[in-house]
Amino acid sequence: MAQSAISQHAAALSGIPSQPTAATVSPLPAVKPGYRLVPVPVGREGNVQTAYVPCPSWCVTDHSERVTFLEDVSHNGQPASLSITTLHPARVPLEVSLSWWPSLGEENEQPKLAVDLDTEVEVYGRTAALAMADQLVAFAADVRRLAQTLPDDAPADVRSQADEALRCVREGGRA
Repeated sequence: MAQSAISQHAAALSGIPSQPTAATVSPLPAVKPGYRLVPVPVGREGNVQTAYVPCPSWCVTDHSERVTFLEDVSHNGQPASLSITTLHPARVPLEVSLSWWPSLGEENEQPKLAVDLDTEVEVYGRTAALAMADQLVAFAADVRRLAQTLPDDAPADVRSQADEALRCVREGGRA
């Protein structure tokens, strides 16, 4: 029996790589080092799709919560906080963390340092963040220098609530 024309050409093509099949193609894109792919539910209630977004390893955001638009996805690092205790009920918190809104355009292509001072948030790139850190170190040195000029604290039986809170912090406990 003679070979068909198709089978003759198929034999000749056996050395040429074939197009990958659906079974050999990964449905998820590759991610660069320091990132992982996370599923994010996106859409309005009743019409939610799952998108996979690259998420930096420093991000602690729970991406399992639904967002309406993919542009709403942001990445936030673990915050570091400083809260200054006062005699008034209001406190002035200072909180810093890494923050990134990848969909906000060119000015936000990279993560920034987010500084939250009593609900006002400013973001800084590397150079500005390092300059701010230098200013904070200088400020802390001024606070220490001034504190060292103060008279000794009152005896333990007449210490203030703030003194007790400071003692607890220094000893690793909580106020």
